[in-house]
Amino acid sequence: MIASLALAAAVVASPAPAKAPSDLLTPVSEPRFATALLNCYVKNDGHLTACTVQDETPNDLGVGQAALSMASQFQVDLLGPDGKSRAGSYMQIPVRIRIR
Repeated sequence: MIASLALAAAVVASPAPAKAPSDLLTPVSEPRFATALLNCYVKNDGHLTACTVQDETPNDLGVGQAALSMASQFQVDLLGPDGKSRAGSYMQIPVRIRIR
């Protein structure tokens, strides 16, 4: 009986096996993206003004407001793909923000 108690104590007291380093790492989730679609007026120098949010996804993160706050720093090419000037017209500007 003493031998079986000693054996039971040895089994319970044995240390847990060491974890591999890869088991200790927390997996990084894939980055998420939020998007906003702005409608902006193109000034003669290519800068944008009078922007409004047309759409945002997801709509509960405030990405539309964030895109609006950055829009004054955006500048577009004045010549469109058709060779016509974009100055004095409105255009849609997609904004994609990466969320970590």
